[in-house]
Amino acid sequence: MEDQQEGEYEVIITAPAEIYFYQILDYLYDHYPIDRAEEVANEIRDKAKDLAYLSNRGAIEPRLKHLKKGHRFLLYKRTPYADIKIIHYCNEPLKQVYVTDFFPTEMDHSQIADRNI
Repeated sequence: MEDQQEGEYEVIITAPAEIYFYQILDYLYDHYPIDRAEEVANEIRDKAKDLAYLSNRGAIEPRLKHLKKGHRFLLYKRTPYADIKIIHYCNEPLKQVYVTDFFPTEMDHSQIADRNI
């Protein structure tokens, strides 16, 4: 584990979130020029990494309130019509942020609860 500065959180991408990220990558590489696909992938990854410094950033995800972990989301604007929700929650005592999903907003939002158990 890297040394953490005071105020910095460890960002942990859960195994399911990693799978969802790679599904997005598959889509990007199938539908975008390779340079643009890599650019979008890097921007999504960087936005998730930024949670190390701004751990409670983003709006509360209403579909996950029942989990009582304080799930929030950041939006990455992929196109004018399609965003990626980076869903996460913070474990304050351990100074960790868990990214639990990379959710394309064009999907049925009722799936968010099933993907974030």
